[in-house]
Amino acid sequence: MTRPAVSKPEDIAAHLTEMPQDRRDAAKTHIALVTATVRKVAMDVPLVADVDDFRRVLAAHAPKGAKS
Repeated sequence: MTRPAVSKPEDIAAHLTEMPQDRRDAAKTHIALVTATVRKVAMDVPLVADVDDFRRVLAAHAPKGAKS
């Protein structure tokens, strides 16, 4: 018995959205940045962490912006 072909997630998403390619590329870049940030923060948060611990570590990793 042969297995059915499995589509890649981006193939499925391309068929479900009517988004121009440049916006789709920008969305993929944004998702990659958010994923990388969450992965970095998750490495610093202990396993028994709660939401407040996650927020504290996330804020510590946030870039420092210019104050107005």
